[in-house]
Amino acid sequence: MKKIIIAVLIFLTIAVLVSAKPITIKLGTPTPTGSEWDNALRKLAAEWKDITGGQVTVKVYSDGIAGKESDMIRKIRLRSLQSAVIAGEGLNEMAPDSLILNMPLLIQTDEEFEYVFQRIRPKLEKSIEEAGFKMIAWTMAGWMHFFSKKPVTLPEDLKKHKIAAADTDQALAPILKSMGFTTIPLTLNEIMASLTSGMVEACYTVPLGAASYQWFGIAKNMCALPISPVIGGVVVSMDAWDQIPDKFKPELLASAQKLSSDLAESGERLEREVMQVMQNYGLVINTVSQEAKAQWLELFSQGIKALPEKKYSLDLYREVVGYLESFRKLASQKK
Repeated sequence: MKKIIIAVLIFLTIAVLVSAKPITIKLGTPTPTGSEWDNALRKLAAEWKDITGGQVTVKVYSDGIAGKESDMIRKIRLRSLQSAVIAGEGLNEMAPDSLILNMPLLIQTDEEFEYVFQRIRPKLEKSIEEAGFKMIAWTMAGWMHFFSKKPVTLPEDLKKHKIAAADTDQALAPILKSMGFTTIPLTLNEIMASLTSGMVEACYTVPLGAASYQWFGIAKNMCALPISPVIGGVVVSMDAWDQIPDKFKPELLASAQKLSSDLAESGERLEREVMQVMQNYGLVINTVSQEAKAQWLELFSQGIKALPEKKYSLDLYREVVGYLESFRKLASQKK
């Protein structure tokens, strides 16, 4: 009996020591050192260390040194990285149905996005978990716009341009190509040189992206029509997440949610400031009339129908359309 008791005590002691083993989470991000994103992630790291009494340490690898999104996801699966900031490419790999949110002019306002997103968020997070990841903080990077050397307000204006299509884009690029636009697949790092050389004359990104990459210096016209929301977030591998004691998880998620809220607030402010700076340096915002908007809507609705259904759930797409119809009906009744 004494031997059994001693064995049990030894087992319990080992179990306590194992559960208390420090956990290191290496987090990769493309954001520059010293940026608001970088500062927010380092603040999160400090909070997680404090919440867990030093049991969870987050090391932030900024400036894209962990690679692009596909590289980071591969490294997480190889367990050389445990967390990453991801957006279009990475998010679509984990949850293909997120492509629906990026379809051009399907969702048209911040209010519509929030209404739809909150209703399909559980399904997206379930898909992400099934892929082996935990989404700890969602982010909204802004709205996609066309930037071009010459003004673009109508679809026919854009057809006169060769368009840089980021190789990570799985929503807008195939639609533009199917509708007869001239698209040139490029990496993000190749777009500036291609704009400079004349290989392309237009690109599309969020305003913060145009400022960060300095594309607006050559593509000095921005079409005012917001094309689609750009979402992303911070994911942690389920392997790493499962190692964290359950007692800490609610507070860790609350800390991550605060990061998401803070970034959303600072992002809106930063975008306003960036837009003013770009206009000071010559950016021209080309307004789009209701008649022109109707042309874009018709064009993109046809393009969405041309997308292969295997890329996303048709049932979820119809669900999203239903949510949008309900929201717009309620909004019109309030007017």
